[in-house]
Amino acid sequence: MTSKGVLTPKTPLSKMAVLFRRGNTEAASRFDEADHLERANTLHQQEKSLIGVVWIMIMVTAVLSSSLSFLIDEFTFYVGLARSALVLGGSQSFLLGLGLNLSLAICARIIVRTTVEAEGGGFPEMKAMLFGKVLFNFLTFRVLVVKALGLAMLVGAGLPLGKEGPNVHMAGCIVYCINPSFFHKRAEAEHRAGGGAAGSGIDSAISRLLLAACAVGVGASFSAPIGGVIFALELMMPQTYDAWAYWGCFTAGVIGGVTYAIERTVSTQGSSELLPLVSTNVMPGEGVDSDYPVLRLLLDIAIGAACGFMGAVWVRTHAYTAGVLKRWRLREPDHFAPNSSGSSNQEPLLAESGASKFTLKKCFMRLLGGKWRDLALIVAVVTANTFLAASLPLLGSKPQPLLISNIFDKTLYATDEQWALPWAGTGGTLLLCFLMKFFFTILSLSCPVPGGMVLPTMIIGGLLARTIVHNLVPLWFIDMLTTTGGQPMTDLQHGAFLARCAIVGACTFCAGVSRAFAMAITVFEVLALPNSVLPLCSSTLVAIFVANRVSLPFFDQNLANRNLGGIPGITFSEKGAEPAMGFMTRVNLEHCLAQVCTLREILHLLMTTKDDHYPIIRPLCWKKGDAGLLEGNMSRRHLEILLKRLDPSGENPDKEVDLLDPHFQAPEDNSEPLVDGNPPCVAPETTIKEVYLLMKHCRNEGIIYVTDKGVLQGSITFANLVARKI
Repeated sequence: MTSKGVLTPKTPLSKMAVLFRRGNTEAASRFDEADHLERANTLHQQEKSLIGVVWIMIMVTAVLSSSLSFLIDEFTFYVGLARSALVLGGSQSFLLGLGLNLSLAICARIIVRTTVEAEGGGFPEMKAMLFGKVLFNFLTFRVLVVKALGLAMLVGAGLPLGKEGPNVHMAGCIVYCINPSFFHKRAEAEHRAGGGAAGSGIDSAISRLLLAACAVGVGASFSAPIGGVIFALELMMPQTYDAWAYWGCFTAGVIGGVTYAIERTVSTQGSSELLPLVSTNVMPGEGVDSDYPVLRLLLDIAIGAACGFMGAVWVRTHAYTAGVLKRWRLREPDHFAPNSSGSSNQEPLLAESGASKFTLKKCFMRLLGGKWRDLALIVAVVTANTFLAASLPLLGSKPQPLLISNIFDKTLYATDEQWALPWAGTGGTLLLCFLMKFFFTILSLSCPVPGGMVLPTMIIGGLLARTIVHNLVPLWFIDMLTTTGGQPMTDLQHGAFLARCAIVGACTFCAGVSRAFAMAITVFEVLALPNSVLPLCSSTLVAIFVANRVSLPFFDQNLANRNLGGIPGITFSEKGAEPAMGFMTRVNLEHCLAQVCTLREILHLLMTTKDDHYPIIRPLCWKKGDAGLLEGNMSRRHLEILLKRLDPSGENPDKEVDLLDPHFQAPEDNSEPLVDGNPPCVAPETTIKEVYLLMKHCRNEGIIYVTDKGVLQGSITFANLVARKI
């Protein structure tokens, strides 16, 4: 009845509403509310137990990962001290130091040869896994052991390699090794769900575990849990995070940091012999006051711009160098592989002259594992790095924590007669040290060995900032900036000012390489210099802005070099904002399935095409004869199963089948559904980044359809999205 009291006619919808209000016994028999509530409660209990398992795995991973990081730090620091004493102790002692470095590096490469998954850093691998499918072969115990041994030996050999990326990868290995069945259940649930596991809760749990591994890997390296969490979340974007993931990362970071601090205190018995990764002797109030604070801030910003530009140049130089060296290594023939005629490269047994001629060579090649170029590259880089580091007293083949502590030392210039080369002067020596670290860090990271880039690039940035301020900034300008109340600073205050410039340079160069604003947070958290917040933040923002105009970030460039350009395209470039219509593969109706078709037509489609997915459409009969409405989706594998099930002997090819039959979508025997009657689709204007986020949670075997008012326009597969060139 309306407001005027007039009765309204019953419509089909109103009759249905009355039916539901009165209750229908037949409908109630089909829907058992008790069974429904019991199933919902079971799923809820499974989710709660899953949360408990994940929290336990996060905490155990934090303790084990930070302990492994401490062991590597302790080994590399004391080996570094011994190495520095040897290479600076005279010619005979230098040869002993060089032999030590070569032995460690060659052994490390031979060990890493056995497990190619242990090469490289860790962030690109973890980022690729968070963006796609978890690669179990990258998370095995063997990878963990090989990467830990290789990293410890190579850093101990004096190569400018960081351990932050490898720590992240090793933390991922640890969380997998704690409970491998947990990961495999996720894969099984993904298979049962038809390619996606977002609804099972396991996929999101694995993402949280990998994120926590990233956080504890960085946090334990710097003893900075806050910076580690922000660094992990920032580099793994775009992902969908919730409070659980956020607090999981913080829990892992804090537990890892506390574990590392306890082990360091127990090991050193409270002494400061084992230096943290980053340290300085600048006190909170030193080198801060100035009568010209704005000019002081502008100088920090200028240093940030210069370091950001050089950081981007470093990334491009590394990408080119790594590509050249990799192609050179891969062109090496396998000396024990069969030749073109099918026989071995070895001489036949009866060819006496040939066999005796090449015996020594073949014995040597077999000793090297059949290949020599990778070992030759390692030997050349280690030898040159050892010689040049010994030739520059400021570097002195010191352990990296000790070296960066010297760069951040406020009394560095007071002792320049100890490290400055007489023929180059202070400014020239700083420039030589910067160039040496700039290029040899590139060469070291281009070798097929485990290693990170955070700490080495911070050292490069600190040296670059020292070089810029000493050689390019006039002395009168520095004196003006360090004037307080009309009075010049003391020498100690002046040295603290220059050390703060080096800190800004280290932070901004690393940020220019990684494009992670978390570097500013990490440096501030580690050094605890309150008045450095604004200079670090402003200069880091400028460095990232400048670097974005020159190159991709280091980790994204690494992925692009591996033919995974779609990941940096989504996360970094403006291509992530492009519409789906500009990237999709346009639909071809000849490659589509009709709702009702014969088995012969299905077989013909499988034989004449190579597609992995086939949309089920209903062609339009009006005007748009070349278009169709999207009704469903079938994969090639499911079509093959359908053919074997309906006509196993091939005697009835003209049998018609309705692909939208409910039995194909929800089999009564709870077997695998063959048809997806509700495939995920997006509008043509949907951005590529939004398509990825939808695909992340509703993978549907890795395909998203683009429709316009239900009319199929094209498709986007996960493989094409990730492998997209930028």
